[in-house]
Amino acid sequence: MAANVLPSPATSGSVTGHRFSQGHTRRSVVSLGCETLPVSQISASLRFRWLTAPSMVDEIMQAQLLTCWRDVSNAGGAVGFTFLPVTTEQVRAAIDALIGSLDPSLSRILVATVDQTLAGWLVLVGNADTLTAHWARVLRVQTALGYRGAGVGRALMREVERAARDDLRLNHLHLELRGGMGLERFYESCGRCEIGSWPEALCLDGNELRDEVLMHLPLR
Repeated sequence: MAANVLPSPATSGSVTGHRFSQGHTRRSVVSLGCETLPVSQISASLRFRWLTAPSMVDEIMQAQLLTCWRDVSNAGGAVGFTFLPVTTEQVRAAIDALIGSLDPSLSRILVATVDQTLAGWLVLVGNADTLTAHWARVLRVQTALGYRGAGVGRALMREVERAARDDLRLNHLHLELRGGMGLERFYESCGRCEIGSWPEALCLDGNELRDEVLMHLPLR
């Protein structure tokens, strides 16, 4: 799932303290509808953009975020919805709340696009309290179904690490995973390390209990 990460546009705004300023098997081709593109071509075409205010999310991007979140969830992705299948209206409410929460200091969305089409995204959430403002949480990491196997997830991990370290001057990134899905291996391959878990912290459909796995990435 390796990918070359291209330089992204500079993050706008200034940094105040430590608040925000604003295994897959690798495939050689990925099918996008009726078009099949080499993985190397997709990797080279990836562009990144940080969305840090509601006004930065137009209707096209909002619709793409909704479709991706719905489809990834219904394909079994652990990206915030417990009871599946999830409906468009349920995801719309979550998307509206997420976009409404965007804030240059505390909440931002990283989108990866190929020719203005959403390939994947994640959320970076900071802390308002100065006691914990030196670290942030990575949430909702997902790759659009048509781009799976093209290295988008790994590219997102590298870009959020770069931005958190170089632009936002953070010291740590935290990430929580749903246990029992084998996600740890991917995040460990991206430099994260497992530091523990909350036993049976998650109650899924059918009252199935899962651990919440805690991952950590030092940036300094």
